[in-house]
Amino acid sequence: MSNLTGVQKIAVLLAVLGEDGAVKVLAVFTPEEQDRIGQAMVEMEDTDIDESVVIESLNELRQMTQSGVVFRSRVGRTLDAVMNRLYDKVEAEKRLSRIHEESRSRNPLRCLRGLRAADLARLLMDEHIQVQALVLANLEADQAADVLRELPEQRQAEVVRRMAAMEDPSARLLKQVAEKMSERTRGLPRDAGQAMNNTARVQTVAEILVASRGGGDKEILRRVEENDADLSTRIRECMFTWNDLGMLDKRTMQKVLAGIDTRVLALALKGSDDSIRDALLGATSQRTRDMILEERELLGSVPLSDVVDAQKTILTTVRELIDNGEVNVSKGRGAAYVS
Repeated sequence: MSNLTGVQKIAVLLAVLGEDGAVKVLAVFTPEEQDRIGQAMVEMEDTDIDESVVIESLNELRQMTQSGVVFRSRVGRTLDAVMNRLYDKVEAEKRLSRIHEESRSRNPLRCLRGLRAADLARLLMDEHIQVQALVLANLEADQAADVLRELPEQRQAEVVRRMAAMEDPSARLLKQVAEKMSERTRGLPRDAGQAMNNTARVQTVAEILVASRGGGDKEILRRVEENDADLSTRIRECMFTWNDLGMLDKRTMQKVLAGIDTRVLALALKGSDDSIRDALLGATSQRTRDMILEERELLGSVPLSDVVDAQKTILTTVRELIDNGEVNVSKGRGAAYVS
């Protein structure tokens, strides 16, 4: 262990000081800072901290490390004790739970995402059953279920039992298992569809393209479309959504609505929030606005799929105008620009 971060140095300091000293030190930090320090303490559980590292990082504790021993970290136990000293039992348990949950959310076993269930199950059968349970317990539920089904029937129940009974693993143990599994799975095929069907990833790609300059997004999307038209469509859908309509000025909105039937507009407004409704209706004449509102009332209850289809019709028009260069939308940090 070397090159400790500032937060890790504080975690080591708290472990060395013990409960009384740790309480006094931790109390000067804000709750958010306490959470960050707590996460570092969780991640450093069972870590051997060499004397030279302690001396280098914490000169004020030199006298405590002159024996030259390797110092077994007590950060996990110290964290529990300190939180219980700083807060009442309920608040301490809540904070400890959040800290451990956030630490586990940085799951190093994410390196196994996208692997075919049959391949991962085959590799796990060469591991101890406790490792099998540990891996499955730290996968996303859908992937874990698929892998579990691939295991022999006589093994499935025991793996589930161990998953339910195991204690939370230390961050260090998870990292060790992850490194081993990552090495063993290197070169195995991954389900590209599963990875790219992840809405968050597609949204990230869309945000990057929206932020690009000089029309580069159009060329990129054209090339993507040549190989995967469905993916290109999904990215375009994320680049301009229904909630983005509120950023259009009145003239642009009028251009969008010019060829849209009033029934489609009435359907699309079902369930829309006030800002989108006002943006759409504000770009129409009083007569057209009254017709849309009247038709919306006459429609009564409608299937959600009909509303979504109507909104897609309007959004398709917006995206066509964007692609043709008639509308330029740039969504920056906290602001949007239309020209």
